[in-house]
Amino acid sequence: MILGGADGSVSTYERARELGFRTLCVDVRPGAPAVAYADEYLQVSVRAPEQIAAALDGRRDLAGVLCPASDVGLPALAWLTRHWGMPDPLPAAAVAASTDKPVFRALCDRLGLPGYRSVGGQPGPELVHAAQQLRFPALVKPVDSSGSRGVVSCPGPGRLTTAFTESLAFSPSGRLVVEEHLDGSHFTIEALVVDGRVVFHAVTERTLTPPPFFVTSSHLLPGELPADAELRLIDALDLICTELGYRSGPLSLDAVLGRDGQLYLIEMGARMGGNGLAEAIAQCHGADLIAAGIATATGGEVRLDLHQPQPTLVHVLASDRGGHLSRVDGVEDVLAMPELAGLHLFADEGSYVRPYDQAGHKLGYAVLTAGSVPELLAAENALRGKLKFLLREQDMAVPLP
Repeated sequence: MILGGADGSVSTYERARELGFRTLCVDVRPGAPAVAYADEYLQVSVRAPEQIAAALDGRRDLAGVLCPASDVGLPALAWLTRHWGMPDPLPAAAVAASTDKPVFRALCDRLGLPGYRSVGGQPGPELVHAAQQLRFPALVKPVDSSGSRGVVSCPGPGRLTTAFTESLAFSPSGRLVVEEHLDGSHFTIEALVVDGRVVFHAVTERTLTPPPFFVTSSHLLPGELPADAELRLIDALDLICTELGYRSGPLSLDAVLGRDGQLYLIEMGARMGGNGLAEAIAQCHGADLIAAGIATATGGEVRLDLHQPQPTLVHVLASDRGGHLSRVDGVEDVLAMPELAGLHLFADEGSYVRPYDQAGHKLGYAVLTAGSVPELLAAENALRGKLKFLLREQDMAVPLP
């Protein structure tokens, strides 16, 4: 059973089928992108584990539960794995650190990891006053969202109230966090935990769209950290998993390498990342994290067949404006590219395309691989030139990120 049918989970459905599993998609939206990839569909919210359990009462063929690419279903994952007595149920502490940004920030402080100033709580005069003591520019975020939903750049204290209003619409709990903006290079860490030990991790160099949205537009692998930062990262991952009691499963973290050389961990999810990261990691390192995540969820054997890293890139396909998609040109040309390792398109002709202000508004993604980074970046430029999304309103191709 896979909690969520968002585009980031499509590869999990595909890989599970290749491994011989039937898949059951749980999502309240019948039109969610991954529904078409599942063998069965249950129209229930991933926030309602009791309803999910009731709907599946009596089933004896549930081998495991996964929640890839989104933190929303992690509380249900923890509840259901305990309810059904599945191996290594997700600890409550790992759920809290994944779904509440101040909880993760407090965890890092408790473990003595590099930190930065932030304040959180219900929006109002007290939070405004606390946030005014921070250094600006700052970022206002819902404490309980992912995929860049509700992240608002705030250039100065005078914009706090407006930023609170914009960000609050994306917080189910009605709570926000205000963080000092970290200047540096952005990275994502994808790790795998087996029997309480981090057995693998990969680092990607992440490119973001310009302010005000800060949404991921590409991942470059292997991401290169300074040697001392890499060693500190390995220690930090072990400390985090030990503190949370997280013994088996995937782990995804966002990080910023500051200009002071410190690696700042921003947020975590006890789950697999989205945006084609698992496919890119398999191409770059040989590690099949989707198969490994399925194995940890079902009590199977984890196997990692690693090879020397090969330059790999995930390029997110998106639009900078809204409109109805009239057609997509150049698909056959892109499929013929020797560097192409995978192409996923999530927008159908005639569907409404939204501006790329959050991860869920992507049109798709492409995974590219090449013998060197310059060749890889040249292939990315070629893809941008070949693939065109044309909107009915403008009768022209929209620029990609």
